[in-house]
Amino acid sequence: MIMIIILILSGSKCMNSSQKWLPMILLTLILGINGITGCTSTDTTETVNSETNNRDNQQQTNHRDQLDITVSIIPQEYFVKKIGGDRVKVNVMVEPGAVPATYEPKPQQLQALSEAEAYIGIGVPFETVWMSRISQANPKMLTVDSTEGIERLTMIAHDHDDHGDHHGHGDHGEQETTLDPHIWLSPRLVKIQAQNIYETLVKLDPKHQEIYQTNLNNFSQEIEELDTQIRDNLADLKQRKFIVFHPAWGYFAQEYNLTQVPVEIGGQEPSAAELAELIKEAKKEKIKVIFAQPELSSPSAKTIAKEIKGEVLLISPLAADWSNNLLEVSRTFAKVLKEEKSQ
Repeated sequence: MIMIIILILSGSKCMNSSQKWLPMILLTLILGINGITGCTSTDTTETVNSETNNRDNQQQTNHRDQLDITVSIIPQEYFVKKIGGDRVKVNVMVEPGAVPATYEPKPQQLQALSEAEAYIGIGVPFETVWMSRISQANPKMLTVDSTEGIERLTMIAHDHDDHGDHHGHGDHGEQETTLDPHIWLSPRLVKIQAQNIYETLVKLDPKHQEIYQTNLNNFSQEIEELDTQIRDNLADLKQRKFIVFHPAWGYFAQEYNLTQVPVEIGGQEPSAAELAELIKEAKKEKIKVIFAQPELSSPSAKTIAKEIKGEVLLISPLAADWSNNLLEVSRTFAKVLKEEKSQ
């Protein structure tokens, strides 16, 4: 810019009197254009910075406005996010790979509850031991039982006394019974849980009720479509009995007309007599696959599989992608049961 001005001024010395006004006009135009450009550049930078700051501030505001919800197990996170969407922040108590029956919350998890607005339980065993401490961690926190309105199945524990051994599916006698907590593996029962979650979010955040209602409707539609796909996958099966190490699939089996034969019940491994009975039943039914879950050690399942010259296949009841997991499990059941019946 300086060089251009010098050249213009130098050139003016060679001009006659009638032309000397031209350099001044050119100089004025150049300086004017430069001033406009400079202002535009500054204004543009300020606009970009302002938009960035506004976006960051909006994200911080949205984060502060989110409902802080804690749940017991990973599949519940799926349910709450389906209904709450961006309006919720979900913390899960039982970490991936852990077992809900024996889980012990970490001190930092209990401390984090001080920020939670609701704890949504699902009736898994660790809640019985820890729920009082969970509530004490934040007395202002809303505690919700998502099993409300659900009639739970009973689980019969193995009897290992001196009077003889009883298989969990035979003469139960005076065996101890517990309620089956695995209600999240039934699409029909998840609809009830979804309604309970919806009512909780509306209670905490009534001004966004329409958003939660729309999300609930969409999730209900997803569940109905999933149910249809599972029924199609399991239709026309002649073999409908399966052996599973941990009895997590009772509600699923009931809903889709299958029979679950558990290896361990109530956390108890089978006795030698019960194990022999399971092996005998597997051979009679031509069962070649024993289902187990990756979160649990299952030596008895491996023993049975070895005796029947079969295999152990892992399926998880605690997968994060609840819908796709149930669909994939139904496909696995269908494939295995069809192959077993054809033998």
